[in-house]
Amino acid sequence: MNKQYSLFCCFLLLFTLTACAGKSPKVPVTAQANDTRIADEKTFPQDLNYFAKKAGNKRELLDRTQQLEQDRRYNSIFFGPWSMSRANTKKADVCIRKARGYKLGGLRWPQDEWDVIVANANVSTYPSLAQPAITLRNTDLRQIPTHEARYDKAITNAPSYPFDDFQYSLLAVGMPVFITHASADRRWYFLETPLAAGWVDANDVAPVDGTLASTWKSHDLAAITKDKTSLAPGIFANVGAILPIAEKSGSSLTLYYPVREDNGWAGLRTVKLSSNQAQAKPLPITPGNVARLGSEMFGQKYGWGGMYGLRDCSATTRDLLAPFGIWLPRNSRAQARTGVVQNLEGLSKEEKEHIIQQFGTPFLSLIGLPGHITMYVGVYDGQAAILHNVWGVRTVDGANTNARHVIGKTLITSIAPGAELPDLYRPVSFVDRVRSLSTPGVR
Repeated sequence: MNKQYSLFCCFLLLFTLTACAGKSPKVPVTAQANDTRIADEKTFPQDLNYFAKKAGNKRELLDRTQQLEQDRRYNSIFFGPWSMSRANTKKADVCIRKARGYKLGGLRWPQDEWDVIVANANVSTYPSLAQPAITLRNTDLRQIPTHEARYDKAITNAPSYPFDDFQYSLLAVGMPVFITHASADRRWYFLETPLAAGWVDANDVAPVDGTLASTWKSHDLAAITKDKTSLAPGIFANVGAILPIAEKSGSSLTLYYPVREDNGWAGLRTVKLSSNQAQAKPLPITPGNVARLGSEMFGQKYGWGGMYGLRDCSATTRDLLAPFGIWLPRNSRAQARTGVVQNLEGLSKEEKEHIIQQFGTPFLSLIGLPGHITMYVGVYDGQAAILHNVWGVRTVDGANTNARHVIGKTLITSIAPGAELPDLYRPVSFVDRVRSLSTPGVR
């Protein structure tokens, strides 16, 4: 096995039980008035092109040598599962045996129902397979082999609290993976992926042979640049998905995408896409290009670990930088440690503003908090502006000091969103928790 990928997999295992924030926030939802917008949403321009113009639309944020080096690293990690020969995940991490949390509807998960799922995981025979494969569509990576949800509190309306603790991540169509195990009913596979290890619905993956893998790896790659790009009826790709180029014709690209053949193995089909749907990877990393792709995600609702096909904070930054050949890890903690990192912990708001504005690169630098990641996009009215998909800010609701003013979408704010809220939890606010400025792609 490739040594670099082996080390990468070991690193991933440290975060297997985390998503964007390491643990889902165990907080109730604060009751909201009709207009829940925070002041920043009303005063900051909610337009990435405004900030891109100020940053220099066509200014390259990395020189070509740096970007190509990052792109080679991206491809090495992306195709890593196809270089594997055996499982890396420990048997103890394949399936949690003790029931915990709540089902949708407010009932605690009963141990007897949990035991049925654990029995189907068939952990005693793990690992039972060693097969390179590929995702056939966008699919959920799960903690145990079930589509049912697990919440940390009693809820009856899933969209109002998008925090399924079984959800690890959303895998994009066309992602190389490695099957290491099958459930007893063969309806689920346990996978090693470039992002993390977990369970996937067997209908959403297919094994690949050497010929397909060679074809997939030998062609130039393209990045999807428009969400909900249709590849085939019922199959679509979002910004950040990577597919091989079969043919170039003017400004359009014909891409390969995977299908399941009658024999059960993966095969190839082609689809022709326009230049606003897909472009050769890596795209030149300029403020204008990042803003164009970021605008596709703007205003999207929050979805923990890719719930409901949505994005959380780390999926937003990861998908946004993928077309530029910059690989970001799956969760916010790891992303905040990528590239050149400057420590902001313990500084005042004014000191943090100064460092971010002096050393941050708009549309490339990331600002990290415990459990959250954002992208620095420039300055407005003397304040650093960040793009992020955020669930909310901590507030006080009577005796409860761990409530939330829910935002629940992608928007632009200052590094102190919600500062005007009368019920804001002030001992440790959002800006107090800002602790790092990292710039991927540079050393």
